[in-house]
Amino acid sequence: MHGFFIIEKTNKRRIFRLLGFRIASKRLKIIKELPTREKIHSGKSELSNEYEVLQDSLPITIENISKIIELETIKIISFGVFDNLLIRPSLESKDVLHLLFHTVKKKYNIDLCNARLLAIDEFVHQNVSLSDIYNFIAKKLSLDEKTKLLLQQEELEIESKLLTVRKDFMYLYDMAVKNNKKIIAVSDTYLPEDFLLSVLHKNGFCKIEKIYTPVSYNKKKDNGELFNDVISNENIEPSAIFHIGGNYNSDYLQPMEKNITAIYYPYVKNILISERSIYKEILYEYANFDLGQRLLIGFSFNRVFADHYQMPKKPNVFADISCLSRLLLSPLILYIALKILQNNEIQNNYDKIYFASNNECLIEFAYNFLKDKLLNKKLPSQRLLMSKQIYHILKYEDFIRFIESIDDCDNEYYKFRNMLEDVILDKSLLEKLLNLLSEEERELLFFDNKEKCIDILKRFNLILNQYLIKLKNNLVDSLSQEVKENIGKRGIVFNLENDELLSGVLASITHILFDQIYSFNGNDNFQKNNGNIKSFCISPTINDSTSLKILMCSLLSPSKLLLENKKFQNDLLVIKNEMKDYLSQFINQFGSYVSFLDITDLSAFARLFNFSWQKSPYCEMNQLRHVFYQGSISFYKTKSIQYQLIMENYRFDNVFSATGFVNPEKRYIPKNELSLSFNKKVGIHCHLYNIDLSEEILKYLHNFPVKFDLILTIPDEKKRDLLINLFNRKIVKNLNMLSIILVPNRGRDVAPWLIETKKYQDKYDLFCHIHSKKSPHLSYSSSWRNYLFSNLIKKESVIDIFNIFEQNQSVGIIINDFYSELKCGHIQNNISLAGNYNEKKLIDQLIYKMGFSTEMCLNDLLFAAGTMFWYRPKALEQLFFLNLSYKDFPNEPIGVGGTIAHAIERLPVFVCEQNGYKGCIYTKYPS
Repeated sequence: MHGFFIIEKTNKRRIFRLLGFRIASKRLKIIKELPTREKIHSGKSELSNEYEVLQDSLPITIENISKIIELETIKIISFGVFDNLLIRPSLESKDVLHLLFHTVKKKYNIDLCNARLLAIDEFVHQNVSLSDIYNFIAKKLSLDEKTKLLLQQEELEIESKLLTVRKDFMYLYDMAVKNNKKIIAVSDTYLPEDFLLSVLHKNGFCKIEKIYTPVSYNKKKDNGELFNDVISNENIEPSAIFHIGGNYNSDYLQPMEKNITAIYYPYVKNILISERSIYKEILYEYANFDLGQRLLIGFSFNRVFADHYQMPKKPNVFADISCLSRLLLSPLILYIALKILQNNEIQNNYDKIYFASNNECLIEFAYNFLKDKLLNKKLPSQRLLMSKQIYHILKYEDFIRFIESIDDCDNEYYKFRNMLEDVILDKSLLEKLLNLLSEEERELLFFDNKEKCIDILKRFNLILNQYLIKLKNNLVDSLSQEVKENIGKRGIVFNLENDELLSGVLASITHILFDQIYSFNGNDNFQKNNGNIKSFCISPTINDSTSLKILMCSLLSPSKLLLENKKFQNDLLVIKNEMKDYLSQFINQFGSYVSFLDITDLSAFARLFNFSWQKSPYCEMNQLRHVFYQGSISFYKTKSIQYQLIMENYRFDNVFSATGFVNPEKRYIPKNELSLSFNKKVGIHCHLYNIDLSEEILKYLHNFPVKFDLILTIPDEKKRDLLINLFNRKIVKNLNMLSIILVPNRGRDVAPWLIETKKYQDKYDLFCHIHSKKSPHLSYSSSWRNYLFSNLIKKESVIDIFNIFEQNQSVGIIINDFYSELKCGHIQNNISLAGNYNEKKLIDQLIYKMGFSTEMCLNDLLFAAGTMFWYRPKALEQLFFLNLSYKDFPNEPIGVGGTIAHAIERLPVFVCEQNGYKGCIYTKYPS
């Protein structure tokens, strides 16, 4: 449609009745005749497309960019540098500056922040060097020459140490090297050219011969002027240069304007906050997070999404246990270990830190890993192999009293023998007791018959109390040996949960007073004193995140019962391996700057987890269905962590939330395979007025399902060569023939379609007309265009459309529904579908000229808003027989209505039906 307004939705059925649409007759029986399951759910089919696999959201794949690099017509490969070849451990470049400010403050006691940020604002529109910036800072802060140079060098060092390779771009760089291309870089940076080259070479980009920067050429990249010097210095046709980068303006629009072949490959941040990314809502407050958390988020997400081949293959928050480890568990483990290492009161007042755990403690591993690699002067550690269940038994002098204290569990089938198996660790004693019980006694439901079971146990009171004494003695011997170095000194023990009983048991057994470090409880205080025990809470901002507590305690301090689960053993192995890789890369990237990294908040990670199980439609907690949480004093297997989380938190939207009803993966979507007998000749016309949308169209056409011819009409001859580079058979595998036709800028897309493709129409069985629609006067223009392209030229839609044509020979044209916001605009503003600018008169004239002895009535109004559709050329032949010329169309600008182009927009379905064919409305991807 050539222009409308934004409005709200209203009653669709009522409005279409008033307008006289023959909806039922326009929708084919084949679309109606869905299986029962699809009939039930078809009204909510948009659930299947609510979020998108982020790899699929990329405008172009690494493989297809590589194919352009391979072209013989491409001689030079040009890259953007920051967030392209090289990435910082953040999603915003200013985050690294803030780390610099922390470093300078601690090393030199200079507050660099305000002056450095003021310099950014001061020089935002100027071509300045880093030296210019620090001359400005020195003047503002009254710094001497030596100090100025020291601070300038600090900034260069932090950039050099924190910049690492973006693997996506390393693949492309390697492809350029393999194909013997000259490689250059173009960057809008203030950093010195020799410095950039050294950093690039250090990171493996040794074949980059030249870097173009504003510092060296006194021209900027974002206005395109720097590319003029690139073309001039390289002395080559612009289209022979292939530039790749992630700034839509600087790396795509500007080089395209200079006739350079260019591709937009987005920054990691733009991938994460793209329209249908599940992370968009979670990261919307990124700028409000504290610096440490921002760096941790950037580092974590870059590891996953800066490598096209490692991106998750699902749209979930956590696609699998590996992704859960990378984006949540590893950052949390790192955080806890780092906070213990950075706490001076802990490090200065104790000789050793003990980590209490049932088994291998991942927090202890992370603590030692960081300490040994970076902070080797910190306290040594030692593991205390203590089960929380064991030290709770030790509270009691009598075994029967302990059994009486066991609370009911949620397993109604928990039997007397199950309880004995859980609490008696001595296998010989367990076997002896079970043999002494009758079959009936062993099978008693414990909680239903608790008193009776206790009475039975009283028969063995002496044996059980002897076992309790033996248990205590064994623990005393073990602990005394483990803590002997602390005799006469105060000790400190780490436990994930705040459990003062642990300190009490340790003190009673070893006669050593143990303070406590913990991560989770309901207390908001960072540090508290309770009697003689001092407690340190090292995660103050996530204390109240019950769901996160349950997850961490279940996975990082698993019970003996859980460790016997084979599936959990496999998951735990994945978690360990991912954590080791995470810690290694963290140290390699941040190095000595770890000591300046102050993380005070983990709210984003808590939000990430809560969103995954509360709001994600993909039932993500099923990944952990085999994991259960025992709490502090449970000796039996409770229900799953998933059940525990739901019981602890009721913040769901409705009763369907988090169930299979809302899970898109549970929706059965039939695979529409193209008929084997399909042998139609297919043509597509695309009017490319907005050349910068070429890449978007390529995204859809590159896997077009059948052979086709493509006719491009363009108003600028200078763009021909770069379009030949982009629209080639290596990228568009089924492209049969490419024709590029130069046209005047008259009649929008309609005139080139009717005039230039007329001579081709009889060659094809099926034909599609699309164009590079922008409609800048509409806020939703990009979404509208994406809706039309998705429903017309996306592979899955094309297969559906061809099947409709094949199975219904009476169908002559297929159009999409009105885009939802456009429809609301017409309704609210009472915009006639026939047009408000005398289009009706023009329509009548055209109908008469085509030889039809009728007129277009209200019931006949059905057309493709946006003028994009598929058709059989025979069904629309009268439109081409009008023999229009460009003189029939007024000069631009023509506005939003009142011209012959706007009149013709409303005619295709009408002409089709006048020729005995039917019009069909098809929408696979609702707006």
